[in-house]
Amino acid sequence: MNYEQAIKELQDNLIVIAEIERRQSAMLLEHREVLHEHIKHMAEILEFRRRTEQNLAEITDKLNGLIGYMDGLRPPSS
Repeated sequence: MNYEQAIKELQDNLIVIAEIERRQSAMLLEHREVLHEHIKHMAEILEFRRRTEQNLAEITDKLNGLIGYMDGLRPPSS
């Protein structure tokens, strides 16, 4: 193998390595974007769950109050 052939092989290898690195960088960027969207979606889900639990607690309190009020309105049993 002569020097020119070795240099050509090295250049070809560098081109291949550069392309692999470019693809990996693009893939990492895409993964980062997907992960960011996933985290955003999870935060929205957690906020929805917090509001739902708060609403359920308020409804439960109101129902318990109504039950207590209705118990007070019943005529005494003889």
